[in-house]
Amino acid sequence: MSKPFPLLKLPRLALDEILITMRPFELIQFSMTSSKSRIILKYLLRARVNSKYILLVNTFNEPKITFFGSDTYFDCQFTSNKLRSEKSEYFEAQNGLKYDRIWMYSDNVIMDWMRLFKIVMELFNFQRHAVILCLDTFPDQKKTIIDLMRSQLPSVNYCGFHGKIVADQDVEYFLKNINVTEYLDFKCKLSDNFQLKLTNNLEKISVTEGNWLNYSQLIQLKALDVEIKGSKITNVEMNAFLISWMMSKCHQDIVRLEIQVNDPETRDVILDLPHEIIDNDVIREGRTFKNEIIRMRGGIDIKRNDGATGTIYFKIDGDQLMLNMIVFCLYE
Repeated sequence: MSKPFPLLKLPRLALDEILITMRPFELIQFSMTSSKSRIILKYLLRARVNSKYILLVNTFNEPKITFFGSDTYFDCQFTSNKLRSEKSEYFEAQNGLKYDRIWMYSDNVIMDWMRLFKIVMELFNFQRHAVILCLDTFPDQKKTIIDLMRSQLPSVNYCGFHGKIVADQDVEYFLKNINVTEYLDFKCKLSDNFQLKLTNNLEKISVTEGNWLNYSQLIQLKALDVEIKGSKITNVEMNAFLISWMMSKCHQDIVRLEIQVNDPETRDVILDLPHEIIDNDVIREGRTFKNEIIRMRGGIDIKRNDGATGTIYFKIDGDQLMLNMIVFCLYE
């Protein structure tokens, strides 16, 4: 074309039909052309129910923004490697899902990531929000990053903390300022003095390096599904926890517990309480407190004073012995 096409002068219905055929990155680029184009696009995307997405952002060395739709997977990653500058991939899978990936070169990847994050949040509807905060990267800008997230995302469905350095203050600052509503995932190192303070019940808490998680912290965890590795909780303390559960003194809403056994040779200490060993050939059906129907084979049953059953299994995970307990109500 010898002349630019006057896209914004098209009738509104015609313009909308063109815009909804664009891929996410094309929409973002279009929004940057003028303030008018951004207003038009913002109205269109927020008015259409089927334009809602799931957002995932992370702050690794090459931070990125990803979102998923019913037929869309869009991924934008910032890199300081010029050899990967403007690299892109696009293909459509047999299931109809459109994969769209782009690598953007930047001299300051976190600043450009934050700019794009603000644009994306302004334009698109997101049904769910997920954040992975890398504690090892951009240490001098961590507070700025969290403050930006707070301004755009006062609450998130999922938060994962990743890192090999101890960064209690960053974790505490994030949790103080951004409400995590469903799933907390700790894949990071924390000091023995770290205190997890939760004000709401979560769907799940997962702790990979639980050196900081003592018996007092375990009692206070508020989640339906709890996974803990690397803690110093003893078999005597696990026995006390299960007895408290049986007496309805803690974790009445828990559906599943997975925790490592630190001294496998004395695991009988854990079961120094009323219990029943179920033959492995026996299959039972029940319903969890999340209203899920499950089938159980064998296991070791303990009973809560309100009639709920906790079925315990001991399983090997790598080089660790794990205690798994599933809580349900048996069908009569």
